[in-house]
Amino acid sequence: MNKNYGKTALKILDCATDIFAEKGFEGTIMDDLAEHCGVNKASIYYHFNDKASLYEVCMTRLFKKVVDQVILQVAQCDGLEEKLKTFVYEFAKGAYNHKQMPATLMREIAAAGKNMPVPARQQMQRLLGTLKEILIDGEKQGVFRCVDPLMIHFMIIGSLSFHITSEPMRLAIQSESKTDPSLDEAIGHVSELIYHALLSN
Repeated sequence: MNKNYGKTALKILDCATDIFAEKGFEGTIMDDLAEHCGVNKASIYYHFNDKASLYEVCMTRLFKKVVDQVILQVAQCDGLEEKLKTFVYEFAKGAYNHKQMPATLMREIAAAGKNMPVPARQQMQRLLGTLKEILIDGEKQGVFRCVDPLMIHFMIIGSLSFHITSEPMRLAIQSESKTDPSLDEAIGHVSELIYHALLSN
């Protein structure tokens, strides 16, 4: 992922990421992709060899943007509560600003991850590793109870990903009053619920 891509390759990556998020790996047709990107199909194959390689680069690059920011911000925090709430906040904001990520993540989960590239999956493992460190530190300090980090990970990532991807559907519901929380409110709810559920006392 340290490769320096030229202007055309970056254009293909940005466009392909949007198409993959919308249609999925199997639903993306290379002819259509080339047309959307404004390039010929040969150019795509020149830069990325095949659809699977392109998908791998797109997804790994996308996931890494969000995960890097979460890890960076958590590392700058001191207390357990601050670290946990920063983890939730940064993931939610990153996923909201890069909506292709939660869309792709939920699509891949529904398909048992059969097309999820290993390098992209490793980015999610980095995210889980960061959360696990917070939870283990909390347990060692006697602040958090012993929990399965993967389940907490699912609660955070799953609930926020669903909230983000379901936004268009929720907004389409006609109602005279507000029916669901904003992203900031959702972040607050998830943070508070998870934090207080983890407390050992």
